[in-house]
Amino acid sequence: MKRIILPAVAILLTVSVAVNGCSAAVQEQPDDVREESITMKLPEAKRIAQDIAIEVVAVVPRPLISTVEQKPKGSLLSCSNGGHHWAGHTTVEFVATLDAVPVFEAGVRAWNQREGWHAELDYMFDRSPQFVLTGPGDSVYLMSMDPDLGSAHVSSFSPCIEVKPGEVRGPFY
Repeated sequence: MKRIILPAVAILLTVSVAVNGCSAAVQEQPDDVREESITMKLPEAKRIAQDIAIEVVAVVPRPLISTVEQKPKGSLLSCSNGGHHWAGHTTVEFVATLDAVPVFEAGVRAWNQREGWHAELDYMFDRSPQFVLTGPGDSVYLMSMDPDLGSAHVSSFSPCIEVKPGEVRGPFY
């Protein structure tokens, strides 16, 4: 019986140490390392996200744009620091198919000149280009092309804010 118990205890101890070591490696960052939520009300965060989404659309020259439709309502998504992003959506239709790579590259150069912002050109799983913009308060804006290259979608995530209980009623705001 001792022969079975001792190896079993050794295996459990080894697994315990390994699991604890792994969990320590993936623990969340301390609060003082993570970016804090920006102090503002939800309507202001929503307005900022919608305004920046329109600025993101502006990386495409106006003569190439047919229509821009911004959804008036969005939803709340959790931030990594425990706050919330207001998440919205904007659709852009082009007058013809768009070669997005040079347009997005120009947008990356322009946005990277602005303090507090970082832009990059990324590619989706299907190799379609995507304009990625990150900004203050963990805000994120993504412009991705439709497969037909005749339109794009801008997903906007406001700066991370604290939403008070009862501030939002229903699934959309």
